[in-house]
Amino acid sequence: MSPTTAFPSTRRRPARRPLALCLAAALLAVPAVPALAANLPVANCNDSGSGSLRAVIATAGSGDTVDLSALACSSIALTSGTIDVGAIADLTIAAAAAQNFAVSGAPQSRLFQHTGTGWLSFDNLNLGAGHSPDSGGCVFSQGSVRVTGGSVTGCSAGGNDVEGVRGGAIAALGDVSLDGTRVADSRADGRGLVLGGGVYAGGTLRISRTQIAGNTAHSHLVSGNNPFVNIAQGGGVHSDGNLLLDNARISGNSVTSDSYESFGGGISAGVNASGTTPVQLEVLQSVISGNSNRSLCDVCAPQGGGGIVVGMATIDHSEISGNTVGSTNHYGGGGGFRFFGSGNDVQVLDSVISGNEADSAGGGLIGPGRGRLIVQRSRIENNTAHNDAGLDEGGGGILGFGVSVQLLDSSVTGNISGSDGAGVNLLFGEYAPESSRIDNSTISGNTATNQGGGVFSSGAELNVRNSTIAFNNAGERGAGISADSYTYSVDLQSSIIANNATAGAANNVWTFPDVISGAKNIVPNAPGLPGELPADTLAADPLLLPLVFSEGMVRTRVHAFASASPALNAGSNTLNVLYDTRGWPFVRAFGTPDIGAYEEQPNTDRVFADAFEG
Repeated sequence: MSPTTAFPSTRRRPARRPLALCLAAALLAVPAVPALAANLPVANCNDSGSGSLRAVIATAGSGDTVDLSALACSSIALTSGTIDVGAIADLTIAAAAAQNFAVSGAPQSRLFQHTGTGWLSFDNLNLGAGHSPDSGGCVFSQGSVRVTGGSVTGCSAGGNDVEGVRGGAIAALGDVSLDGTRVADSRADGRGLVLGGGVYAGGTLRISRTQIAGNTAHSHLVSGNNPFVNIAQGGGVHSDGNLLLDNARISGNSVTSDSYESFGGGISAGVNASGTTPVQLEVLQSVISGNSNRSLCDVCAPQGGGGIVVGMATIDHSEISGNTVGSTNHYGGGGGFRFFGSGNDVQVLDSVISGNEADSAGGGLIGPGRGRLIVQRSRIENNTAHNDAGLDEGGGGILGFGVSVQLLDSSVTGNISGSDGAGVNLLFGEYAPESSRIDNSTISGNTATNQGGGVFSSGAELNVRNSTIAFNNAGERGAGISADSYTYSVDLQSSIIANNATAGAANNVWTFPDVISGAKNIVPNAPGLPGELPADTLAADPLLLPLVFSEGMVRTRVHAFASASPALNAGSNTLNVLYDTRGWPFVRAFGTPDIGAYEEQPNTDRVFADAFEG
């Protein structure tokens, strides 16, 4: 056995340790138990002193709740200035919902500031009348902020000559969560980049069952300041990260730049700069209405009256209406919404985009460049792109620059363009990831000053299947569809292009492609079409009835047709769709399909077959 492995020649007894020493060692070995979260009652409504809100917060630890529910009074005025929560990781300040409890600030001071990295939470509190010389007029956190119930109103942040102001009411470098509350009548003023008239979140912003109203973000021109850095973004709210709306109302907010660009009158998400990561916008069962975006710059083009996102988006069962965008010299696009970011997908599902206006282009929506704008079971109606600056970009309802627009089971009606494409305007289609298509949809009653009252296409392919494009107007040509020489092809399948009117050539379809492919269509075209329609195209009047709301699962607008219409049993169903544009229960797949978006149902009682009451 080697010396290194030999056992000792004699055994030694271990020395005895005193019992007290053993117990002490054992206690030291037990891991420390974190302190339990405490409920800390506030005893009075004084601004300071023993038992006051300020004093109780000074004694709080992470995870504690500062409780105002036992107070008989209903308000606290912070006359001596801001309450500094400090670096506590998580703290909740709460009142009972029935109290309607208010905490107000002193002139020139915010209410609460938090240097911790966790959550500063407010439950059932009405916070207001705070002012910060920089960011977060009522609340500022280096971590995250949660507001549940109550409200945050009448706050202000910054000043005309303050650089980089964020969050008129709330500013957090982390996430912000708003649930069942109201953020209103607040403003962020500054120079340079100004973000979030009501709320700024450096991370993710979640808004549920909440109203964001009457807030303003304004980037000012100050003497000696470079005018071309003054960008204002997010009149109501702005998030650098993802933005999630659920049962929210964003209304009456505004964004203004005195000398450069402005983005998102109501909401904005993401940073529109090279090298930034695209974010995700989700709008569920929400309303974005009556917001405005204005730039006082002579040559600038503000974007997004309702909002903007730099990234992907889903708008589901929501309404974007009555928003406006414009500038001193009438530039500006995306009256309803502007989607930025190359190659992103945007979905608009079961929603209404209505009554929005842009001084220049894209009255309703402007899609993401080199991406897809998918509009399904939705209404795009009564939006206006004025073309006041004379750029001829058009797109009263939808505008795409290198965008694949996919219009499915939807209606595009009553939109106006001061240029081309009042319903849908497809520009630079050759840069889109795939062809644009219009399936099972109705495009009606749109008016373009130039061409393409219903649809204008420039570049790539346009596919129209089982759709009705009717009663549109254009000043020059192709009131139904107009396609220029950059368009590769136009394919029409089982569609009605009829009853459109123009002072120029080819009232229904005008295209440069020599041959229009497809089959089983009704296109009673006036003379002047450069190309040729498919040989089996019908030229008879389709006998369309007035535009009405559908009564199926999909609440869009549709033209039925008279019983003697040549569209009856004369079409095809190359898409193999189960239902017509109205959705369930209006089946498409029985017998020979009809031409157009509408399918006559197999019922001898015409009222019930059509599901129209008048």
